[in-house]
Amino acid sequence: MSRRDLWREGEIRVISVTPVSRGVLRPTLITLTTIALIIESASRYHFVHQIEDWLLLIMVGPIAMVTLTRTWRWRSHKVHVTNDRVIIEGGVMKHQRSSIELRDVLATRVEQRVSERLTRRGLVSLETLAGPVVIGFVRHPAALARLIDAERRVEVRESVPFDTVFSVEESNYFPREVRPDEWQRRRYE
Repeated sequence: MSRRDLWREGEIRVISVTPVSRGVLRPTLITLTTIALIIESASRYHFVHQIEDWLLLIMVGPIAMVTLTRTWRWRSHKVHVTNDRVIIEGGVMKHQRSSIELRDVLATRVEQRVSERLTRRGLVSLETLAGPVVIGFVRHPAALARLIDAERRVEVRESVPFDTVFSVEESNYFPREVRPDEWQRRRYE
């Protein structure tokens, strides 16, 4: 399914968010540290220099694979908020997509610890009749929750373009003319 098939006809994307990376930093740091230690050891010790390629393959390969799969999983996870629904998609091997109609959302909830408030990150979930739906751990969670609430509150959407010009048609709506002096007199009576 392509991006064009994701949106319904007349549906407008308000925002798309990639949740915060979780579990990517440590494997990345371990991979880089291990590579640096092997290269430094190879420059100092002849024995390590001889088996440097094998050490990189054995010690860095698995950690690098963990880093790549976690990065891939993180980058494939998206949250789209449209004028009609919230779409959550993601997955590495099996791509999953779910959507929640905004009319089915009863409330939004933001959960943050003190450390998460300082880094402006938190968990956003939607309360529905079927139960809570976790959107994910995102940056600026309160802003996302306010945006979803604002889209939920919009009840009447005008489908008239902004450049439409309206004109008054002459009709027999007013059965007789009211003169200005007569109107003034009626007003003060």
